[in-house]
Amino acid sequence: MSGLRDFSTAERVKTPYHDIDPGFINKRLIFSTFSSHFIDQFNQFKRDGNDHWAELANNHIIVDLSLAYCRNLNVRSLSEVLVDIKVGDLFCSTERIEGSDEVYDDGRKSVRILLPYEYDKEIILVFGTEHFVSSTGRSEVAEGEVLSIIGGIRNISESQIIVSPLIIGAPSFDHQLNRGFPVKTETLAWCGWDWYEIFTDDIKEFSKVMQLPEPSAEEWSNVMSKIRENEIKNAFTSIIGDVTRKDWGGELADHFSSSVHLSEERVTAAFLLKGPADFREMTPDMLGKRADQIYRLAQTPAQLLIVQHCHQIGEAVRATLRVFAVTPHNPRRYCLIDGKDTYKILRAYDVL
Repeated sequence: MSGLRDFSTAERVKTPYHDIDPGFINKRLIFSTFSSHFIDQFNQFKRDGNDHWAELANNHIIVDLSLAYCRNLNVRSLSEVLVDIKVGDLFCSTERIEGSDEVYDDGRKSVRILLPYEYDKEIILVFGTEHFVSSTGRSEVAEGEVLSIIGGIRNISESQIIVSPLIIGAPSFDHQLNRGFPVKTETLAWCGWDWYEIFTDDIKEFSKVMQLPEPSAEEWSNVMSKIRENEIKNAFTSIIGDVTRKDWGGELADHFSSSVHLSEERVTAAFLLKGPADFREMTPDMLGKRADQIYRLAQTPAQLLIVQHCHQIGEAVRATLRVFAVTPHNPRRYCLIDGKDTYKILRAYDVL
């Protein structure tokens, strides 16, 4: 994440095409999951031959088509599927997995998906090693990397959820659609999955915070421990130029806005706001069972998902927001505004 600060706001707010570097492809399962039209399209574009380069090209075609179908079918992330899960559900998301050297052996193997928040069942990927299409793909699974997965729910028991993967591979920006992108793909690769995070000062309506010196921990925490959540909401909507709406039980976000700009790009944004009622570092348990408050935030059509808190925000919350926001087929940008940044916003715009 720290590497993101090496880029300008104008660069950082750009959205590259999110690809998956094919490491594992179960062609039989892919062709049976998607429609016959998928097979027709693959046959139209595939390269003839059985050599390495033809196989590589065809694997990338399968990934491109699969991501397109996931977009068209509005496929959910794994964490969204887990809220109301059924056998046969398809998901597409980027997850951290628990590695296992057993994948170097032939046969059916299994590894756990490690969610960044508490869940009452184990999530197990079960697959045949014959579907690895590269040695890199096998080593990434063995070492327990962060990997993009298109998969289906195969079985649900009291203690486990069994997932059959269609595609597994590293999140990648090395794609022809990123030619001409203002940041080189090899540079993007160093930021990886973190690229879609933006900072408070990237939001044009909050950019005056750059004019303020960094406050001490005592300065900002003394103020933020006493301010009420509705005061923050009123201040934010005033700065953005929106009208504050009354809270109601069925809302997906504390505020939804179409008045936010990233650099000069106008985007829709959904806010989850947390006051000082529980004044401590934010952890996933503060966001409801199974992080359901972030789940609801992700159900909005917003292009930017924002979580604000009056104290510090823990890494597990960042990881949770990221798994909901950055799906390979529909990556959205996300932002975390902690107590110090909230204090700076209120001071910079004289609403404290």
